[in-house]
Order: sequence, then C-alpha cells, then structure tokens
Amino acid sequence: MAVPAGCTRPVSRCLLPHLNRLLIVLGLCILLCSSAVSAAELVLNTSSMEQYKAGISYSGTDPLVITIADDVAIASTSYTGIESTAPVTIRSPAGKTLTIMVRNNSVLLYGITAPAVTLESGHLAIIVNGNNDGEKGNAFGISAGAGNVTVAGGSVATSVETTGHKNKGIYASRYIIISDGQVTTDERGGSNTFGLDGGDVENGDASGGILISGGVVAVNSSGGKNRNVGIDSKFGTVRISGSPVILIYEDGSAARQNYVYNTNITTISGGHAVVFTSDGGNYTLRENAILAQNITLIAGKTFEIPAGRSLSIADGTYLTKPSGTTLLFGGDSGTLTYSRSFAGAGGAVIYAGSEPTQRAALPVAVLLAGFGAAVLMRRKE
Repeated sequence: MAVPAGCTRPVSRCLLPHLNRLLIVLGLCILLCSSAVSAAELVLNTSSMEQYKAGISYSGTDPLVITIADDVAIASTSYTGIESTAPVTIRSPAGKTLTIMVRNNSVLLYGITAPAVTLESGHLAIIVNGNNDGEKGNAFGISAGAGNVTVAGGSVATSVETTGHKNKGIYASRYIIISDGQVTTDERGGSNTFGLDGGDVENGDASGGILISGGVVAVNSSGGKNRNVGIDSKFGTVRISGSPVILIYEDGSAARQNYVYNTNITTISGGHAVVFTSDGGNYTLRENAILAQNITLIAGKTFEIPAGRSLSIADGTYLTKPSGTTLLFGGDSGTLTYSRSFAGAGGAVIYAGSEPTQRAALPVAVLLAGFGAAVLMRRKE
C-alpha cells in the first residue's frame, strides 16, 4: 500500500487509518456472506435421472431445492422416494412432472419425507404401495416431520394404499398450507385413512392444522377398516378462506369412524369457498358460497345444493357439468345463481356467471374419481 502524500508521521501511523477502514470493509463482507441463506440445488432431467432413478437421499444442512427440468420418474424399492434432512422446495418453471413410485413392505413408507416441503410450481404424482404391519405401519404421500407442507402452485396427486395402520395423503407436524394449485389425495385400505392431516398427532400441540385459502383440493378416503377421514387435525384447527374449491369423499366402510368434517375446529369464512362433502352418497354443499374459479364437476357423480343453501357463480366464471353428472338445485333443493347456461362438448352443460369468454375450466373431473370436499372431524384415537 502506498504511503499517502504529505504524510510526515511514521509510515505505520500513516497507514493505520487506511488499514482500519480495510478491515471494516472486509468484516462487513464476511458478515454479509455468512448471513446469506445458502441452498443446495438438484436439477432433475433426462441426463441426471440415471443417478436418481432409484431415489434421492440428501443429508446436508442447507435447504434443498429440486428443479424439475424434464418429465422424469423415480421408482424406489426402498422405503422412500425422496428423503432429506433439510427443508425441500420443489419447482418447475417449465411445468414438468416428477413421478415418484414407492413399493416396499417397511413399517414406514414415504413418497417424500423432509422437515418441511414446499411445492412452488410443476407437478408431482406420488404412488406409495406396500404390505406393511397392520398395527405399526404408516404410509405417507408427503410427510413434513418438523414443519409445514406448503402448496403455492402447480399440482400434487398422492395415491397411498397399503395394509398398514395408517395411510395418509399429506401429513405435516405443523400446518398444511394450500394457497393455489391443485391437490389430490387418494388413500385406501389398511386400518385408517387420512387425506390431509395437519398438527402434531403425538404431542398434543395445538399450533398446527390445515390452512386452505385457494386452489382446488380433492380428497378420497376409502376402505379403511377402522377409520376413513377426509381432512383432519387431531389437536389443531382447520381454516378455509379465500376462494378454494374443496371436494372430499369417504365411503363409509370403516367400522369405528367415518367423517369428513368437524364443525368444532373448522371455520369457513369469506363466502367464496366452495365446499362439497360426500359420506358415500351425494356431494353436498356445506356452506353458502360464491364460485370464483372455473371448475368441472366429477363425471358420473351427483352434486346437491340442499334446501336453504345457495351457490352463486361469479362474473366471468363457469361451472361445467359433464354428461352423466347430476346437479340438484331448485324445487325442493337449494339455489344456483347464474346468468345463463349453454351446451358444452360431449353433452356437458355449462353454467356461466356472465357472458362467455375464452377461459378453460379447471379439470376437476380428472382429479381422482370418487372425491368429495371440505374440512374435517376431530378423530378420537
């Protein structure tokens, strides 16, 4: 470092102020660098999947970001498809699909397991099957063991069928948070089925539950010997607000408990949330609602607006009833408010909230057949 011009003091004293400033700058750089949140990123494409085709196991401490660059698949014969010791965020700006298949007879089975899981975009198709212990075996499509499962976009469909004690579509030790996108869970067989299960079921922590403020949620719980439960929080709460469409179905086959909905711990607020539930029969509208996003009802099912309740279709929004689907309203039933109806493709009837514009209906019909909607019941285990 050059000595400043005009300095008559000893060289060490002339350089001292400049060295101090340099140390301060270096210290700030170190502080900023150390405080920045780092993350590990894994890009899944046709090339990288040769390494990850049997599963992904991550043991780092930095959050893991998984980017789906191509339509790819994991086929795991282990107990899990994706396992991480750090929170996982999944995204696909290109809208690609990651399929995860897990087939194993371990006591615990997971499509994805991590402290917390977030889906920002892209599509997840998760299938979990096994012949595991009927007293201790648990199987999960997605499990967040120390935090939230968050769906902010894209879509996730879980299919869980084992001989175990509990088959769960999505579980979070704190909250399941759905603000957008499409969520489909289909859990079948074993002793107990649960679609969305939020909150710490072991320690009685009330700081957890289900928060749904947008998107389309369809849950199918069937074939459990003891319980079939749609959306549940044993100790927490379920809050539904905004403009989601929620469909939940349970087939009534369980010997001890069959329910979809617990009014003691569930709130439906804002007037826009459309909640249909089915206890093995018709899908019934549970609260007065305003449909604020385009939907197509499930083909071959009966939907009912019961007497004393109403469903309105917002301007620019469409409700499509496929051929073979029944929608009961008017007369001895409740009220459907719309501006006009017209024929759609394949014998469908479209109810419009305003003059038609070129907007495609969300494909609720492709959500797993037999689904229904809503909230939950406190289970007594």
